[in-house]
This record gives sequence, C-alpha cells and structure tokens, in this order.
Amino acid sequence: MRLGNKVALFADVHGAHVTLAHALEQCREVDVTTVALLGDLIDRPEQADQCALALAGWDVVGVYGNHEREIAVDAEAYRGRLRDETLELLNRLRERIVVDDVCLTHEEEQWGQHELMARLRRHPEPNGDRPEARITFAGHTHFRSARDEHGSLDIGRGRLALNVRRRYLINPGALAAGQYAIWDREAHVVCFHQVER
Repeated sequence: MRLGNKVALFADVHGAHVTLAHALEQCREVDVTTVALLGDLIDRPEQADQCALALAGWDVVGVYGNHEREIAVDAEAYRGRLRDETLELLNRLRERIVVDDVCLTHEEEQWGQHELMARLRRHPEPNGDRPEARITFAGHTHFRSARDEHGSLDIGRGRLALNVRRRYLINPGALAAGQYAIWDREAHVVCFHQVER
C-alpha cells in the first residue's frame, strides 16, 4: 500500500454521495492522486453502492468507522445485495492503516494515552499508540482540528504547513458537512476545503 503525492482526506461522509462527488470533482481539478477514507463512509448498507460508484476510478485507501464496521468486516454477507465493486471497496477497509510514518484511523480518543508504557512513564507518545506515526489522520468527531505535541494549531486560514520534525494529529472535518482536506506530501502542506452546496 502506498500514498500518492496529493492525498484527499475524507472522514465521516455518512452516505452523502452527492457531496462526495462534488469533493471528488474539486480533487480532480488539483490533481489529487489518492483518496484516504477515515471512516464512516456510510451509515447503512443501502448507501454503499452510491458511495462506491462515486469513488470508482480513484486510488482509495482507508479505514472503517463505527458506522460501517460490521458491514466492512462481514462484507461477504452482503453479496447479492451490494455491487461486487462495493464489496471489494468494503473488503479493503481496515481498522487502522500505517504507511511509512503516517497513520490513518477513525477514532483517536485521547492524545497519547493508548499505549500502556506511555501512561506509566507519564511521557506519552504524541500520536497515540503508534510511536512510529509522525502524522495521524483521524475522523469521528466531525470537528476539523489539528494539533502537534505542543497543543492545538491554528487552521483558521485553511492551510497548515507541516514541520518534518513534529508529530501531528489532524482531523479534516466531516465530509457530510462539506469539510475535507488535501495533503500535498511534497510541499508538506495540508489545505482544508469546503464543498459548497
């Protein structure tokens, strides 16, 4: 598994396939190469085909969220009810993905408190239970945010320059509300976007 040079970060779509299609149009205009799903693409099985159709032709990596966990884990039970391409997409979703020093996950509940040794040392790893992850992208809260090991970061201008010596936890917001982000890996910048409805 690999990530392209420009990665669209979509969290909490919740079956909003029209908004997803609009976001993908915007991504195409700026040459996004990979779509990273950060969980809750769908809420119900009947939403899956339309979302998968919108994502057809894109290089997609991703994780499942609490809303589609059961569907993704047991996708074969939906054979005949969902398109084969949809089942293939759901089968590729994982609980957590680590690629190089990047972690994709749905829920990151507490900053640095997952790993037992970090709790005992009182020196938490700044990115949760994956000390090798320099950047963690997560969804779930529907709240667009970014922080490093020193605290919250100002993303009010819609752009965050990443320092290669820092660790980050970034939530692009909920695509169901039109929020997403694009990570330019070569420029080390995350830009936050809004789909206008």
